[in-house]
Amino acid sequence: MPRSSVAFTREPVDIEALAGAVSTVLTPEELAATPVEIRPLDDGAAAQVLMLDRVVLTVLRPRLTPSPAELARVYGAIEVAPEARWSTDCFTTWEPEGVIGVRLLEAAAAARGGVAAHLG
Repeated sequence: MPRSSVAFTREPVDIEALAGAVSTVLTPEELAATPVEIRPLDDGAAAQVLMLDRVVLTVLRPRLTPSPAELARVYGAIEVAPEARWSTDCFTTWEPEGVIGVRLLEAAAAARGGVAAHLG
């Protein structure tokens, strides 16, 4: 079972945000030594980040953030900024490479004016 997270952002998390996150999280030396691929799936329904041919992050298509009442019902005590218009479900593995996926998600969310909430 994958680790589940949700990004709550002002702008949608997209492939451009993921590419920027890769450049932010990895050093130039790591980028030069590590094959990284960001690929869209199912006509944009999802995007995956692969490193060394292993999926480290899967990001589903962003959707509008639900109302505060629905957020509380679904996510409980997670605090979401009022300007966070977009929510994006994301998944990483529990294997060691999943840690880089979490870092990439956090960087992509920050670049789009938001935060990532890790649900377990």
